[in-house]
Amino acid sequence: MASEEIRSKRTGLNAAQKEERERKAKEKKIKKKILLILTLISLILGAAVILLLVFLIRGRIAAGDLETEASASSLDIVYAGDKTDVSALTTSEGETAGETSGDTDQLGPIPTISLDGIISQHALMLRLADGSVVADKDSAAQIYPASLTKMMTVYLAVLNIPNLDEMYTVTNEDIDPGYEQGAAMAGFLGGETVPIRDLLYGTMLPSGAEACTALANIVAGSEADFVTMMNAKAQELGMNTTNFVNCTGLFDVNHVSSCADLAILLQTALQNSDFRSVFTTHVYTCTPTSQHATGLTLNSTLFSNLSSSTLDNGTTIEGGKTGYTDEAGRCLASMAKSQNGTEYILVTTGAFSDGSAPHISDAITIYSQLP
Repeated sequence: MASEEIRSKRTGLNAAQKEERERKAKEKKIKKKILLILTLISLILGAAVILLLVFLIRGRIAAGDLETEASASSLDIVYAGDKTDVSALTTSEGETAGETSGDTDQLGPIPTISLDGIISQHALMLRLADGSVVADKDSAAQIYPASLTKMMTVYLAVLNIPNLDEMYTVTNEDIDPGYEQGAAMAGFLGGETVPIRDLLYGTMLPSGAEACTALANIVAGSEADFVTMMNAKAQELGMNTTNFVNCTGLFDVNHVSSCADLAILLQTALQNSDFRSVFTTHVYTCTPTSQHATGLTLNSTLFSNLSSSTLDNGTTIEGGKTGYTDEAGRCLASMAKSQNGTEYILVTTGAFSDGSAPHISDAITIYSQLP
């Protein structure tokens, strides 16, 4: 009887031990599966991190290539710390950048300017005298230049028209395309005879499409032939991102440029005294005609939106050209002189905002940081 009881206890003990072993074996299998899963997850995450690092490195390399291309697109643009030989940069009138902008040896260090918080998607600020880059925000990116295009139109006109005071009669062929496309107009009328100089101001200040088209017809006989000249000049200047389709800047998917290219154009054009005079004018009254007895008054679209051209830090905004299309956003090419007399140019594009003049607010924000 006792032996049977002992045998029974041993059998129960063996069963319990067997059950315990099976439980431990199951736990071991589960732990192995969990460990395998964790290992796989770790491997996947590690691979993802490696891929991300590869993409980031490639992106930095690509960005560096773009920056290099932008800086190499013209001998005029050099990054802070370098200096270009401005004596080699001549205008059509034989002037040099050094002669028109002062002694570059006295310019001092590049000021520190932050572009944080500006609305414009792209921006480039240069010191005018030597082309040193002061601030850059994706300036090599291809953009729609809108009416900043008209800087090239005015520049080609002053280069190719010997007598800017020669009289020209505005035609309906000059006027109609602008009206049909809903472009900004200066207000010249068909049959109105004005000095060509008035058309320069009509193009730059109120961004008049009819004045712009008239200049193209005067210089080249047609807008199409004038556009050919525009692209030839762009290539000559090293504006390698730019392709013009029209003389006004009205939207076309193939009408493109970049802040870097437009800065090259502006830096070059400002060496021409006639261009500089037009670019820096606030208000201009045209010659009286039978259609406008007291002369057509033209207001700069930049200065019309500025309560004062002199900022709190003593910097004076000297001139500028605005631009806008739905696709381009608000754009501005401008020039300012700091309190110590150093001139800077700034090109901003892609300011998309409900505000009335985000491009001008951005310029004020940037120029206000000059010492």
